[in-house]
Amino acid sequence: MLNKLIRWALKNRAIILCLAVLILALGFKTGRELPVEVLPDLTKPTVTILTESPGLAPEEVEALITQPIENSLMGVAGLTRMRSTSDISLSLVFAEFEWGTDIYRARQFVQERLQGANESLPAGTQPYLTPVASLMGEILLIGVKSTDGSTVPMDVRTIADWTIRTRLKSIPGIAEVLSMGGGVKQAQVQPDPFRMQANGVSIEELEQAVSEAATNTTGGFIDKGSQEIMVRNLAMTVQLEDIARTIVKITNGRPIAISDVAKVAWGTEPKRGDSSVNGSPGVIMSVTKAPGFDTIALTEQIEKAIEGLKPSLPKDVEVTVLFRQRDFIDRAIGNLSSAIVEGAVMVTVVLLLFLLSIRTTFITLMAMPLSFAITLLTFKWMGLSVNSMTLGGLAVAIGMVVDDAIVDVENVFRRLKENANSPNPLPKLEVIARASGEVRNSILYATILIVLVFLPLLGLSGVEGRLFGPIAIATIVSMIASFVVSLTAIPVLCSLLLKVKEGGDSHGHVDGRFVGALKWVLKKTLLKLSLKQPVIVISVVSILLVLALMLYPQMSKDFLPAFHEETVIVTTGAAPGTSLSEMENLAKAVEDQIRAVPEVHNVGRRIGRAERSDHVVPVSNAEFDIDFKKGASTRSNQEILDDIRQRVRTVPGTFSVLSGPLSHRISHLLSGVTAPVAVKIFGPDLDVISDIGAKVQSVAKTIPGLEDAKLDQQASIPQLRIEIDRERALAHGVSPGELNSELSTLLGGTAIAQLRENQRTIDLAIRLPEEWRSDPEQIRELPIHTKTGRNIPLKLVADVREAAGPSSVHRENMQRRYVISITPTQRNAGELVRQLQEKIGDQVKIPDGVFISYEGEFQAEQAAGRRIALLFMGILVVIIMLLWSYFKSLVLAIQVLLNLPLALMGSLALTWLLVGNISVATLVGFIAVGGVAARNGIMMISHYLHLMRHEGEGFTYAMIERGTLERFVPVTMTALSAGIALIPFVLSRGEPGKEILSPVAICIVGGLITSTLLDFAVTPAVFRLFGRKAAAKALELNAPAAQ
Repeated sequence: MLNKLIRWALKNRAIILCLAVLILALGFKTGRELPVEVLPDLTKPTVTILTESPGLAPEEVEALITQPIENSLMGVAGLTRMRSTSDISLSLVFAEFEWGTDIYRARQFVQERLQGANESLPAGTQPYLTPVASLMGEILLIGVKSTDGSTVPMDVRTIADWTIRTRLKSIPGIAEVLSMGGGVKQAQVQPDPFRMQANGVSIEELEQAVSEAATNTTGGFIDKGSQEIMVRNLAMTVQLEDIARTIVKITNGRPIAISDVAKVAWGTEPKRGDSSVNGSPGVIMSVTKAPGFDTIALTEQIEKAIEGLKPSLPKDVEVTVLFRQRDFIDRAIGNLSSAIVEGAVMVTVVLLLFLLSIRTTFITLMAMPLSFAITLLTFKWMGLSVNSMTLGGLAVAIGMVVDDAIVDVENVFRRLKENANSPNPLPKLEVIARASGEVRNSILYATILIVLVFLPLLGLSGVEGRLFGPIAIATIVSMIASFVVSLTAIPVLCSLLLKVKEGGDSHGHVDGRFVGALKWVLKKTLLKLSLKQPVIVISVVSILLVLALMLYPQMSKDFLPAFHEETVIVTTGAAPGTSLSEMENLAKAVEDQIRAVPEVHNVGRRIGRAERSDHVVPVSNAEFDIDFKKGASTRSNQEILDDIRQRVRTVPGTFSVLSGPLSHRISHLLSGVTAPVAVKIFGPDLDVISDIGAKVQSVAKTIPGLEDAKLDQQASIPQLRIEIDRERALAHGVSPGELNSELSTLLGGTAIAQLRENQRTIDLAIRLPEEWRSDPEQIRELPIHTKTGRNIPLKLVADVREAAGPSSVHRENMQRRYVISITPTQRNAGELVRQLQEKIGDQVKIPDGVFISYEGEFQAEQAAGRRIALLFMGILVVIIMLLWSYFKSLVLAIQVLLNLPLALMGSLALTWLLVGNISVATLVGFIAVGGVAARNGIMMISHYLHLMRHEGEGFTYAMIERGTLERFVPVTMTALSAGIALIPFVLSRGEPGKEILSPVAICIVGGLITSTLLDFAVTPAVFRLFGRKAAAKALELNAPAAQ
């Protein structure tokens, strides 16, 4: 079948050339159109249910909202984990589904279950699903501030919400734009309790009056002759004076207006957070994109829209981009593209050195663009983006895709030379067809081998599967495309471009000086030693293998290499219960320290959480988004981060942790916590599990590398509890429900109506002025309306006392959870966690009903390592069976696989020297180099069999020597091409975009060095010792390898 394909291609050369040009054109067009991302989409299908519940404390939110929603979702098809946060006035439930679940189908399941839960929720609360967004979807942070303070923060927020946000939301692909800081503008009716008491106005009467202060209704239609006229009843206003003149009641013939019992003023909604931009009060807008959209294209549209808005903004309002994911993408993709180009140039140089012909080099190199064009078309068909992983797959394949062409072109060129010297030369096309047919089987089996060794990556699950799957897809598709190209386009190009002259050695081929010199050195050194002293060679190599394997335990184990991002997030925590105003002072001190670092460009400060955001953070926490100046320092990235870390630690009363946006999000995806290691304590009693958490933190801080152990956000905070005395309430005629409702409105505020100004909406709310609700003594004296019509002080019917309670309640899979978040300062998190587990077991007593779970990146690394090993063992069995069918000999099949330990030696040695730790990326490198190394063994042994069957050679010293030397050029070129294409990744390890690929490249390069050098010694030695009977059996059974 393969021979027929080769002959068909040679017979229809014009069709093949036209198809090749078409594929190149389509591939180029597709490459420009594919979306560009920093990483593959790592978004695990997650449905987020947000429920706002004004006035409820975390304990009530948990009991009345979170638990009913959780109960309704249990048993939903595909649900793998459920997390929840019950915060002040807010419930968040995260329903995580299996990888591969259609997110919109999952949302439909959740929505159906919520219909049943709505009946059991408090009146006025309505759960809603947050928009579908990507994990890496926060593509921009935009800061908006007044440069001179003439526009107050509240008005800056209004501009951000109603001018900038509205414009950005109209751009296709924008999932959400969340604003934080400044305060949401609100018209507030601030009652004076004593004036209300004096005028006999109850809170219910005031609420009724406020609800009727500004409304519009319709009066239907009237007919006037031939015309129909709409009637509109207009009482809408945003003038506070008009609202203040609204009547409440008439007492003794005197109208009492809202202004008689309350002050009407502009204010802001109760804030659970705030923000600043470069040290000035302002608004930070987080722009999140929907999955599947191109970050670069979206960023360009957003920035263009902002530029278009600037002329319409007040002159003092400045819009600054604080974080731009595109910067990392541009640099990462730029670095990768440069590395691929440099690798291609190096491959070209290698081919020229060995082939000594521009024509043969050109033919061989054409396999690269043709294979990659087919791969890009496959990306589009599969819905993949261009990212660091797909480009990494192309980089890994860049040297391997020319391997098939190298073998084919080298054999065709040699056979054409022999034919030119033959007394009865055959037609050129016939020679090319036969020459390509000679190597078709070895190319086929070698390609299948490469495909098989990359299959385990497609079997990975979770984050590692999403990360490394695209590398496998890119490599597998490129190799299959390369195989097809080597049987079609390459023979056609050979027929058109290769010209041979008479003359040559006994075998019809002349080596260049460079290749001839290399062959002479090989013949007189390694090859001579291996054939004359095979036992010594095998013994020395075995010792080297043992030494290399001893390096493995010495290296630390990590999930992923560290990302070298151009922005940093500093998370600062203060004592639980710290007020927003005090936290602003502490955060300003931290920001001053950060801005003292000369390389810092922009700093965005976010305290607490934004309104309607699913990122729940207490007001005692602040996040600083830091952007650095480009090329403004000679210090390394690590030195700058160490400087920031040392400076922020000087601020008393705070605890700060540094992380990057990418690692921040990946950690959250793995464990639900934004830290690489999460120690989760489960139990029914919050006080008990928080006490154990404090002990775990103390133990962790004694272990070097785990000093940055941070307690959960649900620590106890001060509360002012108003507890009704039912006997006294009965005596005074006060209903507990009415009292709670009245206090909720007065102290927490209640939105009664909405004002409309053009297209903007503004809440009209009732809330006590600051002086009444900030002092517990004033609250105790607060007049309360009774059913008798009298007003009495609150203290007569309720106890007002200070206490403590949780700031929030976290749950996971229906159980309360307390977390210690740890960002290790040393590598090898798995070993550090093992030490922590031992110490906790010895020093911390765990009561009944409580258990501890250790989660995070180390757990994913261990699971990925086990899965890769298991899958690789399965694939190894398949490879042995494949090679057995190819050679019809188990001995020869195993001999091919001896190249795997030869490659492992170099991979371990170079990884130990340059990286020092083992990650999932390193394991991927081990897999990749194993395929290339085994491929070389196939070419060597199959050529030995070819010489014995077709060229009259016997099983002799001379045959093995000849076969090895004749395969020297293709074996060396394929190894050099595959390895040298990755040299740019080895030399520039740690650069943005190359963090994951550098360990892969180091593994492959190290493995190729040892496997190629030792292959010329070990393969001839083992074949000479154990190959005689196996070769005879293969020839007797007419094995495909001998054809």
